[in-house]
Amino acid sequence: MSTLVRPPRSGPVRAGASGLPTALGVAGVTVLTSLPVFLPGAANGLICAELGWSATRTGAVLAVYWLASLTGAFVSRRSASPVGVERTLAVALGATCAGLLGAAGAPATGLWISSALGGLAYGYTQPHTNALLMRRCAPGLRAFAFGLKQAAVPTATLLASAAMPLLAGPVGWRGVFAATAVPCGLGAVLLVRHAAAEGRQPAAAAGAGAPLKADARLIALSCAGFFGALVGNGLGGFLVLALTTRGASLQLAGAVATAGAALNIAVRLGVGWLVGRLPRLAWPVLVGLFATGAVGAVLLTRPGPVPTLLGALLAYGGGWGWAGLLHYVVGLPHPGREQRATAVSQMGVSLGAAAGPVLCGVLFGLLPDAVWWALAAASAAGSACVLVAAAARRAP
Repeated sequence: MSTLVRPPRSGPVRAGASGLPTALGVAGVTVLTSLPVFLPGAANGLICAELGWSATRTGAVLAVYWLASLTGAFVSRRSASPVGVERTLAVALGATCAGLLGAAGAPATGLWISSALGGLAYGYTQPHTNALLMRRCAPGLRAFAFGLKQAAVPTATLLASAAMPLLAGPVGWRGVFAATAVPCGLGAVLLVRHAAAEGRQPAAAAGAGAPLKADARLIALSCAGFFGALVGNGLGGFLVLALTTRGASLQLAGAVATAGAALNIAVRLGVGWLVGRLPRLAWPVLVGLFATGAVGAVLLTRPGPVPTLLGALLAYGGGWGWAGLLHYVVGLPHPGREQRATAVSQMGVSLGAAAGPVLCGVLFGLLPDAVWWALAAASAAGSACVLVAAAARRAP
């Protein structure tokens, strides 16, 4: 993994270098640092049964992850871009490993600690790896690299959801947590060894120390990230519950959610590939993704299997497919300061990710269909924010 995330020794991309190994390494780190939030979600029922917790307490554990991620992104915004990035990622993976082991050994307190450490590591490293992709990847690959990195998040969801039913029986849910800590620890060791072998650290990019003004464009895109994350995490937390409440079997509801997550991965990769070849499509595609999410959420209010399946796919594909492209358009106009720019957008995403399940939980207790109308409104608001940002971009 260490060779995959090695930064260049100078700002420009080397001639003939695509940066694909870096993108793959960053995606791997993103998968691992996402596990402290998705594993407890996948093991929710088992955790509640063993510890006597309510679903509300488990939801609070997940919210801690995203609030810690918000803190990590805020701290990252104040740090230099990205000098010694391998050591930064090594510390993040080490903290994730320690948290997962703590959750396995002493879950009553360890789950809270794992969520806090994992969220802090995730939020702090996201802007660093965003800047690394901009510096290390060839211009034509950057949009795809961002899509690949963000596709790692729903990939982590699928891995956690698949590992828990397969492995929890033989080894228990604690064993699954301990097993997933192993690659985090190994990755940290490899990164530390490679950083030590490299010796000196690369110089920071030109302009990295210059202050970053949070203008109307950046604020609008951060708000779009807030609304989009609210949709994605609300959808991920309540789609299966809503479908089973309507009478669908747990297997069918799980299959619908899995299909949506798989489509989400494909959309993030496909959008990155498309924008890499046709950069002028970045803004209209971003608006379209949010609008598609709104249509999908509205369809989820309708009865019947066809509107439900189509709505879930559109909501997942569009309402949560924007992530890679959003951070790409945030970082692109800030050479040398991509980390600080995407730290702002990551703060919006983390806040929305924490707020989404809470809002949906309150609305679901009052009127289940109100969840989907709220997510439709959030998707529409995200689309409007992107339009505001596009207008600010063109303003003199």
